[in-house]
Amino acid sequence: MHKRIFLFFLLIVCGLATALAQQVTIAGRITDDDSKKPIEFASVLMKENGYWSITGTDGTFRIKGVPTGKATLTVQCLGYATRQITLNINKDIPHLRITLKQESLKLDEVTVTAKRKKDEATSSYTIDRTALDNQQILNVGDISTLLPGGKTANATLMSDSRMALRSGSQEKGNASFGTAIEMDGMRLDNNATIGETAGASTRTLSTSNIESIEVVTGIPSVEYGDLSNGVVKVNTRKGKSPFIIEGKLNQHTRQIALNKGFDLGHNRGILNASIEHARSFSNAASPYTSYQRNILSLHYMNVFLHETTPLTLNVGLSGNLGGYNSEQDPDQELDDYTKVKDNTLRAHAELNWLLNKSWITNLSLRGSFSTSNHTTEDYKHASSATTLAYNHSREQGYFLATNYDDDPAAPILLSPTGYWNIRSYHDSKPMNWSLRLKGDWTHRFGQVMSRLMAGAEYTGSRNNGQGKYYENLRYAENGWREYRYDELPTLNNLAFYAEEKISLPTTKRSTLEVTAGLRDDLTLISGSDYGTVSSLSPRINSRYIFWQNRRKRTISDFSIHAGWGKSVKLPSFQILYPDPRYYDIEVFKSPSTADNTTISGYYTQPLKALYNKDLQWQYTNQTDIGMEMTIKGTRISLSAFHHHTVNPYIATNTYQPISYQYTTVDDLNSAMATTPINSADRIYTIDRTTGLVTVRNTDGSLSVPVNSHNRKTYYPNTTYTNGSSIDRYGLEWMIDFSPIKALNTSVRFDGNYYYYKGLDNLCFAYIPNSNIKMTGTNEPYQYVGWYRGTDATSSVANASVANGSLSKQLNLNTTITTHIPKIRLIVALRIEATLYNYRRALSEYSDGVRGIVLTDKADYTGKPYDGTGNNQWLAIYPEYYSTWDNPDQKIPFQETFLWAKDNDQTLYNDLCNLVVKTNNAYAMNPNRISAFYSANLSVTKEIGDHVSLSFYANNFFNNMKTVHSSQTGQDTSLFSSAYIPTYYYGLSLRLKL
Repeated sequence: MHKRIFLFFLLIVCGLATALAQQVTIAGRITDDDSKKPIEFASVLMKENGYWSITGTDGTFRIKGVPTGKATLTVQCLGYATRQITLNINKDIPHLRITLKQESLKLDEVTVTAKRKKDEATSSYTIDRTALDNQQILNVGDISTLLPGGKTANATLMSDSRMALRSGSQEKGNASFGTAIEMDGMRLDNNATIGETAGASTRTLSTSNIESIEVVTGIPSVEYGDLSNGVVKVNTRKGKSPFIIEGKLNQHTRQIALNKGFDLGHNRGILNASIEHARSFSNAASPYTSYQRNILSLHYMNVFLHETTPLTLNVGLSGNLGGYNSEQDPDQELDDYTKVKDNTLRAHAELNWLLNKSWITNLSLRGSFSTSNHTTEDYKHASSATTLAYNHSREQGYFLATNYDDDPAAPILLSPTGYWNIRSYHDSKPMNWSLRLKGDWTHRFGQVMSRLMAGAEYTGSRNNGQGKYYENLRYAENGWREYRYDELPTLNNLAFYAEEKISLPTTKRSTLEVTAGLRDDLTLISGSDYGTVSSLSPRINSRYIFWQNRRKRTISDFSIHAGWGKSVKLPSFQILYPDPRYYDIEVFKSPSTADNTTISGYYTQPLKALYNKDLQWQYTNQTDIGMEMTIKGTRISLSAFHHHTVNPYIATNTYQPISYQYTTVDDLNSAMATTPINSADRIYTIDRTTGLVTVRNTDGSLSVPVNSHNRKTYYPNTTYTNGSSIDRYGLEWMIDFSPIKALNTSVRFDGNYYYYKGLDNLCFAYIPNSNIKMTGTNEPYQYVGWYRGTDATSSVANASVANGSLSKQLNLNTTITTHIPKIRLIVALRIEATLYNYRRALSEYSDGVRGIVLTDKADYTGKPYDGTGNNQWLAIYPEYYSTWDNPDQKIPFQETFLWAKDNDQTLYNDLCNLVVKTNNAYAMNPNRISAFYSANLSVTKEIGDHVSLSFYANNFFNNMKTVHSSQTGQDTSLFSSAYIPTYYYGLSLRLKL
């Protein structure tokens, strides 16, 4: 046994020594295919081992220490078509000559849709500059249009839609929040934003400065954390280029941009500069309500130690000034408006060092910083015939409204009467930073190629905003309290990860690739009850290549891939630090005086944000399986996936019993009847602790206490918890048929089948209507229902008949592209069809029946709901209810409710308020939408080497047919519907100087 172990290690050592001995040098020169001039700053990357080089001023490159065997060189440079070259390396190659063709419509192969990334062992797509230009993308979030089964959205910046990969609308699981977006390796982080749990906005990214976009919908590398739903990687222009002037125009947007890559000469590097102005408006006839962005981007790149161990430096800086402005048409009298700043500054620096040592191959260090200003300004009119109470109290107790001039710092202020203007601000300034160190080691054991990667990453997020405040506190509205975001703790995360990729040839033509890694995220929240939380994310991807480039065979390429991984999504500030709340109850209101002054009294109960010790970080288990093959020139790509999201974040209410003293108008009149005080001479006071109202006259000679009544109610508070797991399944396909050369035409079928089911079984407290009273009295409602399951997706859990939904959709797109290189013209017709669209609200438990079928809407009892049947009224009962007197005792609801129906009518009437019903009889009907389609046309024409024109028309047939809904039985016109885009067109002009 010991001999076998010794021989095994001996073979490994001998194999390693042999591999290290068989190292060669590859050198060559890269030139322009037309002019034959050398190309500087072209990158040469060896796919198998990660070795790389950057060409110098003479176009030469050199890669040392290259292992022998088969290698794939990927050569790319800004403005040129990427080229891949396969080499069988068995000795030095000192004079490799490579030519690159300039990107233009003269090339034989041009793609205007997303392309499957062939070199990845998971589902990944790339979108190049040609596709972005042809589609005239204005917002990076709209690139989902180009993915399999994607649907076109009309280009505008007025809507701030967030990207959510492999998901649908109105779903649980925070899909957009779990979609990671990066620009040049810098994460667009939305964790520090208060008030929403959604993905990062992409409106501040300049689309004119983008060179390519990679979308990883499968299992990402462990290098990527803080996600649960895929990665979008945006790459900006880097390299020498002419002046590129671009203008875009459509019905609601104007855009103009200037880009240039400056060669600083004498090995000083390349400086890329980009400036863009874009403005979208909602109404072309009165374009005052608008969103605009003004972006300046700078990027510097240089290579040092070119001949030995090349070191690449990349430094980027970009900023945006702009935002939303709802200013009204000046011809109108109304001048209320809302302005939202969307200012952002991003900076990053990266060093990549090809050391090529026996113990390390590459080492990289990256740092980034971003800060944003999302201040909202609201300006509006207000009016009142009598004074209003503006409650700003922050302490527990009873308070009376006070005139602002008498005490500007009073807990409750009296508003003015008549007309006035209110200007308020909501100041949010999220800030994010990161530092990452990563190294990899490529080595070969015999025929086994291994690439080991390890790294560490530190990220931080905080918000330096002031929260909401007013220009003039005299007009600060009721319920406002200062809540400064800059006083919240910083969210820190420290991650360590390691990943090994092994490539093993199994036959002469077949190769097995396996990538496995582990990531550990340590979330550090100083000053918070959550403390430090550790999250492990294991991931594995595998690919088996049966054969490639066997052109004489019917199936010339064939490979399959499969992967599984866990991705953890860190919580946002909205989850960790929900706004503190205050429960305000009006306990007294005086009659109006001659000057229309009304004195109001309130009881205030401050509510501290609740810490949930059982809160778990949300994560998704992803499974991705796929296949790629080429049959007689037809490329086929299939990908199947399953996303199982565990512990999705959801907010719930808690209810704490409280009693307070309430003084009615009758109580005041009774006291004044005993000891009269003229209404103009009355001075009201209230005891902060007891709530006793006292009326005094102006000279202090009389003091009359007013009787009050004790009332019982609840004050609600909000906390975040974890909801039930949800599942998403899908199948995506892309079929690129062999080109019809005689017609210069190619045809693509792409589409997807998507299945979603989300059911919630969370037990939570809820009072359906806080304004209801106890039967036969004027007392506040004193019962709390404990419901199981909610259909809420992005708000606080509420009681509803449905506790989830099921949806299925089948989309098929057909793209017919005619590309005539001789005249530099490309015409694409894209027909987007939804063949099957099904959705149904669900009311069910995995272990039993949920819901009751009512004979009539007015009923409260009926037969159990089995999930079948149409056009019926449904209701649900809470599983338990609790009382004000004993809030910790959960009483079974149905048993007590049915007993009370025959034995205690008062209790029955009160409990009826906890029964939740559907608003209509068709609410739970399945909704099948009949098939519909839309046709889009895009044309791009190059005029020489310097001018390019593009035109597109979405829904150019202006489809106004109707679709049938099985839920309501009605037909709806597609015109101005959400199913297809409205007729929309745009034009762009690009000049290269």
